[in-house]
Amino acid sequence: MAGLTALVAAWHFTFRRLGIDEDRPWLVAAYLAGLFALWFLLAGIHPAFFSLLLVLYPQVFRHLRLARAIPAAVVLSVAVVWREVLASGRPLSENLGAVVGGLLSVVFGTLLALWITRIIEESYERRQLIEQLEATRSELAAAEREGGRLAERQRLARDIHDTLAQGFVSIVLQLQAAEAELPADAAEARGHLERARRTARDNLVEARRLVWDLRPEALSAAPLGEALGRLAGRVAEETGLAATATVTGTPQPLSPDAEVTLLRVTQEALANVTRHASAGRVAVTLSYMDGEAALDVRDDGSGFTPAADGFGPNGGLGLRGMRERVEALGGRLAVETAPGRGTTIAVTVPVR
Repeated sequence: MAGLTALVAAWHFTFRRLGIDEDRPWLVAAYLAGLFALWFLLAGIHPAFFSLLLVLYPQVFRHLRLARAIPAAVVLSVAVVWREVLASGRPLSENLGAVVGGLLSVVFGTLLALWITRIIEESYERRQLIEQLEATRSELAAAEREGGRLAERQRLARDIHDTLAQGFVSIVLQLQAAEAELPADAAEARGHLERARRTARDNLVEARRLVWDLRPEALSAAPLGEALGRLAGRVAEETGLAATATVTGTPQPLSPDAEVTLLRVTQEALANVTRHASAGRVAVTLSYMDGEAALDVRDDGSGFTPAADGFGPNGGLGLRGMRERVEALGGRLAVETAPGRGTTIAVTVPVR
């Protein structure tokens, strides 16, 4: 009896170490068959081992799906009745109590198993529903935050347009009117007015550019490729520079941050071209490739000598900030330039 008890314990812990799960049904079948056989022998030695049934039945329903656990429980009940008949020493016809008890245990045990399984399934479904609700709530909160951020950007854009930009326009007009009133020999005063007017116009351009940066309509009203085309057209209209925008490949979905970053990089690159490059042409190319999107801004301007880190002097004319935005998305930014040979800004970002 002691040896068989030790064997039951060893059998159980050995199979636990092997890993009993539903993906290996043959291992589960061997484990349960061994337990049934060992219990049958122990129950024949002493009736106290019938108490092990409190462990055997849960093991059946723990390691088998319900469709297999019920037949296995029936087999175990048959073995229990058989063991009781053998222990009594009387024929089956004189052990009706054991047979009825076995039948009742099968019926009520099956009903109990179905009920518990249903409770588990409902709990699982309820947990999934709660997780979905929490995820939806998080998405709604994120959308609300994003909507608030965009609304604030819109408000700032309107305020800048209605105050700073309009104020600079008024200053330019007033300076022009003042210059018209000057006598012909007031060359020095005209020089001061011209410098003031140039400064006001430069700040007006910056204010309009800031408004453009803050307004999200550039991307919400059209795809990224069309937004880049409008941006190039606006630069060509305002500066006379031959600016073009081209899209190659099959457009793929980019994250909103990636689209905004590519738009901002293009704006900064075109601003550098108009201010510093003395270029006649600039070409913007957006290419969709396998797993990433590439943006090239190439001009035929004066170029510059890159610093040791690959960028220009004084922070790289905004190139350093462009690189930081791109790298924050897991992308790359490269600068190809040389004095008299133009400049190319090459950016790649992963697609969503």
